[in-house]
Amino acid sequence: MKRRVVCTAVLAVSVLLQSKVAKASPPFELMGGALSSGGLNARSTGADAASTYFNPARLAHARPGLQLGWFVLNDGIDLTLFARSPANDVPTLALDQFEGRFPAVPTDWLQNGCDPNLGGRCVSKLNPRPRQGAGSSGNTRVYQVFGLVSEVVERYFTLGIYGMLPMDSFLQGDSFFVNEREQYFSNSLHPELYSDRLTSMALSFGAGSQVLDWLAVGVGVTLNLANTADAGTFVGNSAMIPETLQLETKIKVSTGIAPYFGAVVTPLEGLDVSVTVHTPQKMEITTGFSTFLPNGDLQRADRKSTLAWEPWKFGIGGQYDFVRGPVHQLGAVATATYALWSDYVNRQSERPQQGYQWSNTMSLAIGLRHVYDRRLTSSIDAMYEATPVPLQSGRTNYVDNDRYGFAAGVSYEIPIGEKTAFRVGLNGQLHILPERTQRKIDPKSEPYADQSYSQLVQDEWLDGAVDNREQVIPESFGLQTNNPGWPGFSSKGLILGGGLSVSFVW
Repeated sequence: MKRRVVCTAVLAVSVLLQSKVAKASPPFELMGGALSSGGLNARSTGADAASTYFNPARLAHARPGLQLGWFVLNDGIDLTLFARSPANDVPTLALDQFEGRFPAVPTDWLQNGCDPNLGGRCVSKLNPRPRQGAGSSGNTRVYQVFGLVSEVVERYFTLGIYGMLPMDSFLQGDSFFVNEREQYFSNSLHPELYSDRLTSMALSFGAGSQVLDWLAVGVGVTLNLANTADAGTFVGNSAMIPETLQLETKIKVSTGIAPYFGAVVTPLEGLDVSVTVHTPQKMEITTGFSTFLPNGDLQRADRKSTLAWEPWKFGIGGQYDFVRGPVHQLGAVATATYALWSDYVNRQSERPQQGYQWSNTMSLAIGLRHVYDRRLTSSIDAMYEATPVPLQSGRTNYVDNDRYGFAAGVSYEIPIGEKTAFRVGLNGQLHILPERTQRKIDPKSEPYADQSYSQLVQDEWLDGAVDNREQVIPESFGLQTNNPGWPGFSSKGLILGGGLSVSFVW
């Protein structure tokens, strides 16, 4: 018996030490056990394929079987940008007057576009890109959910697979910026912890063992894709790029793992206590660019994007069945999860700025579980998770809200043999994101005037700029910015989901 415990511990440590590039599973974290009785408390209850990710120790209690399901999710998150004063616009007069600073685009070009044939100072025709004209919310996504539980050695070794695959795309990512640099692209704000984080495949593998009568342990890994792309170009004529560009690409796709661990302790009949640890997860995309010109000028740059980053998460919870009769079983469940969001890395592989670091959070979930005649199972959950994002009064525009979640599910099992059965289930979820209003600090106001604060909204045209005759340009004084979050914004929303599952257990 001791040997089994030692072997399991060695396996867990080996997986942790050998993990390379960690991957991410945000859909799992948002939806919980979407198609099982685990629901929003899946770390502390339920024993089926979803336990593979949430608590692999529970695989030791799961019936072997195959699960297939479909889940529909709509992320209706509304973003409202506050009206801005024309006094803060970047004027066309500012073109070529940036004295080496990273230049902004004239605000009029963003709002109305520019056509050189109509007298515009732009080189080519530009379409309008108004503020919040290209947000990324309001999507309805359909997921294929699948799972398998296989008992290799009765009680001592059970394997599980659990995955979610978006049916409209296998992999999607958007490395948007969270400050004024987004003016060059969508010129919009995007929900930081939703949006494209819900568009990639999530896959996990796990193993559980009932090593003692009162102790089950488990270990697992999440799996996804990592991408490295290299684009080499030769430009024969920089004024005729579409006609003279020659392109060579190299793409490499690799896999990586992020380990996690779980344990279930049964100190007395009817009571289970669960402990879980999930290591940091992320999906990295490295992109390299090189440009070769006929004059022999060869330049290269590399950029790394970090998508769907998830922190260390420590969970503890328990379920107590206070009714354990032959017909009815009724229990209560609760889970607390502590997440180290203070280490957050955004899509541009950057950390939040000084004074605006994210906070570690504690999420809480409670629920009830009822089983009738060992066939009809129903569940209901409620949870609360505070946002880790501080008020965005500075340069960055991390959009996030507190979240209240509610979930309910029901499943019915139909025996089709002595040990085999067919199970069908329905689940629904509602997540409420209460409105949050955020206003920016004016960097030209007291006590910030006459000092430079890199964490505040940047003045994109320096005060006292001079023209080619060395004359000071009066219009340069004051704050000019195209930061899409200036002078503030509000966000709120509803995330609504529901699913159907069918299972064959034996």
